[in-house]
Amino acid sequence: MSLLLRRVRAGRGAWALTSRQEIPPDGFERTGGLLVRLAAAAADAHRHDGGVDLGWTRCHEERRPVPLTVRDGAVVRPS
Repeated sequence: MSLLLRRVRAGRGAWALTSRQEIPPDGFERTGGLLVRLAAAAADAHRHDGGVDLGWTRCHEERRPVPLTVRDGAVVRPS
């Protein structure tokens, strides 16, 4: 399931993507590349530490989501 919407009052034509997908371990590298490209396009979303929060991620066995962040050209993996 995925949904892509243009955010009406966000300035600069911002978009919001909601997606549910199970990614097999051999797909992490390719998915990470996509997230790095999305973070580069989100110039106005940079944090003070240089990271870009793209949303949230949650493994199916976890109850709480964790921030999905890209920093220094790499996806920050939850610990």
